[in-house]
Amino acid sequence: MKKIVLQLGVAALSMLACNGGDKEANEIEQLRNEAITVHDEIMPQISAFDRNTVKIDSLLASLPQLQAAYPDLDTTQTRTELAALKGRLEQATDSMMAWMTNFDVDPQDKSNTEIKSYYEKEVEKVKGLQQLFDEVAKESTDKLAQF
Repeated sequence: MKKIVLQLGVAALSMLACNGGDKEANEIEQLRNEAITVHDEIMPQISAFDRNTVKIDSLLASLPQLQAAYPDLDTTQTRTELAALKGRLEQATDSMMAWMTNFDVDPQDKSNTEIKSYYEKEVEKVKGLQQLFDEVAKESTDKLAQF
């Protein structure tokens, strides 16, 4: 009778341990998927950022013509603002490319706790990038709307 109770206890503990592992594996999978989902939301903006960069280059090259069309245009301020915006567009894109290069889809030789911690940090990073992209997209829309 003691052997049966002991065996049932061991079996129950084994099941709990396995279910705990499944729970942790599910959490890891959810974190990885969250990072990838945020990445997938950001990526389409890169092509818009590239188009805006080309537009800024065109505007900077044609500032004398713009001033003729818009006599009240402060070309020095416009040049400064457009150059700063172009820098932010490029910085956002470069940051995303760096994140993608460094993102480890399937970390090896780490414990589940380390993997979970890694993905939690990556989710934070990519959400920070998403915020940066949203800010730069709004700034681009606002500044380039007048041209």
